[in-house]
Amino acid sequence: MTFLIWKSLMHRKLQSFAILFSIAIGVAIVLCVSALYNGVSSGMEISKQRMGADLVIIPGGATLEPSLVLFGGAAANTYMNKKDFDAIRSIPGVRRATPQFYTNSLTADCHDIGTNNRMIGYDPTTDWIVAPWLKKIQKTELKDNEIILGSKVPTWTQNKIMVLGTWYDIVAVAEETGTTLDYSLLVSMSEARRVVGKNPQFKPIWNKQGSPSELISTILVQLDESANVTDIVTKIKEVDYVQVIVASDIKKRINDQFTILLYLLGGIGLLVVVLSLFQLFARFYTLTVDRQAEWGLYLALGASGKDIASIIVGEAAIVALTGSFIGLLLGGGFYKASLLLLVSYQSFPFVDPAWSFFAITSLLLIGIFSSLGALAAWLPAYRGSQVDPSTVMTRGEFD
Repeated sequence: MTFLIWKSLMHRKLQSFAILFSIAIGVAIVLCVSALYNGVSSGMEISKQRMGADLVIIPGGATLEPSLVLFGGAAANTYMNKKDFDAIRSIPGVRRATPQFYTNSLTADCHDIGTNNRMIGYDPTTDWIVAPWLKKIQKTELKDNEIILGSKVPTWTQNKIMVLGTWYDIVAVAEETGTTLDYSLLVSMSEARRVVGKNPQFKPIWNKQGSPSELISTILVQLDESANVTDIVTKIKEVDYVQVIVASDIKKRINDQFTILLYLLGGIGLLVVVLSLFQLFARFYTLTVDRQAEWGLYLALGASGKDIASIIVGEAAIVALTGSFIGLLLGGGFYKASLLLLVSYQSFPFVDPAWSFFAITSLLLIGIFSSLGALAAWLPAYRGSQVDPSTVMTRGEFD
């Protein structure tokens, strides 16, 4: 039986390949869209839980795209006076705030860890972002020789990392958050200031703005639930020349963009799936005429109607199953390529789906497409099983 199915498929290579290819493309698009949607959804939720900042305040001279500040990890060496922090923290409606200090792009050992990785100094007295990770390792703050790595910062040693010629003890690797923290190396505020303070390329900045000890890079702000965001943003801008990034606005914009994109891709994927299944049905339906002599011969040689039905359904199932497996491989490639392309245009909160997600989705797609493929062949299989061998032998066709 298996041999007959295989020979039949090989005898009609072009038809079989056309259907297999269309199924593979449909599966690939569905897998890619599902993975992207899952990653963005997880990133949105986790970034909200982990970062917990309603507003991000950066110096007015910073030219970075807001999404890069929130989710990309790009470093910008622009600073504001730390007095701005006290003024902003005292604004009514501000529940809590914490400053951070950014250094330049970094290098670990002799390996480049990427231009979108940065060292961040944090303030332990006001921080609520780094504290949860320190609590897990029973620490209240970082020493100057200690560091917490973001989940996407590459390392080559287990317990230590060299950054700009200085060795640091890695006390923790932060969980993935879908935010800029994934690309950051967290150190004490004093250490971050020391790192840039000794760098001669930043001397013009210190000559113009003052000592690093008097400067900060950004302020993260949480607001009271009843606070009017627009009013508070206006008051913050009155403090100094700063930019205020409203996290919810950036997330909504990204979410809207991805929703439209994923609906478009998903619609294309479903259309390809429907067309491939229709093509599969049409092919096997026409076979009830094109292959009646072949099936009549099988029946004359002793095959049963059930055997003929098994051959037809088997061919459809094998084509659908093979197309599904190829589609999963293509889908993985589409997913990686799409993610790289999207990241090159805009940073966004994204957490890679777990292997369990890919495993479950893959099994579901294989099961669904194989079942639909067999279902598409049901009517042709029924008609083929009803072929009367004597009619075929005498008339060469049947009605």
